[in-house]
Amino acid sequence: MFHPATLLLAWAAFAFALAYLPLGVLGWLLAPVMLLALAFARQRTRMLLRRTRWLLLSIAVLFAFATPGLLVPGPLGRLGLTQDGLALAGEHVARLLLLLTSLALLHERLGTQGFVGGLYWLLAPLSRWTGLRERIVVRLMLVVEFVEHDRSGNWKHWIDEADDSGPASLPLDVRRARWRDRIAVAAVLCALAVLAW
Repeated sequence: MFHPATLLLAWAAFAFALAYLPLGVLGWLLAPVMLLALAFARQRTRMLLRRTRWLLLSIAVLFAFATPGLLVPGPLGRLGLTQDGLALAGEHVARLLLLLTSLALLHERLGTQGFVGGLYWLLAPLSRWTGLRERIVVRLMLVVEFVEHDRSGNWKHWIDEADDSGPASLPLDVRRARWRDRIAVAAVLCALAVLAW
């Protein structure tokens, strides 16, 4: 089993690589990743997709109708729908769906504690600034806890300064990385460097 930071970094590399993949490859990836997410992280996947449904719809409509190119035949073409726009809309929606579903799988695998513990390990270079790494991690942990457990949909009380109903302390599970984690992190960083080159 790999360290949570290794899995987080691998997911970040996957997210970065998605920007370079054409629509055909994205389509082939989307089906198995969606099936895996619905099989092993159904609740998280459904929650993420439900909360981003308007963003997904907006991306699809904006790219489909606002991208110049060859008009599709029929009434939709007269409204401005282009073939290039449909292709771009498909690419961007597929990328976002892959990001969300793979993130749901990762979160289900690690849990909130593992997710935040991995981030804490990755933020080690910030430890020279006293308390900065801890503040980032604690704020992220609080946001994730509120988002996962608040079903009311009333987010305005999150920013109310008078609301001090949060926990007095938060446990943080920080594990030591092993040699295989360091090798995997080095491999992922090398792959990212090659991809970015």
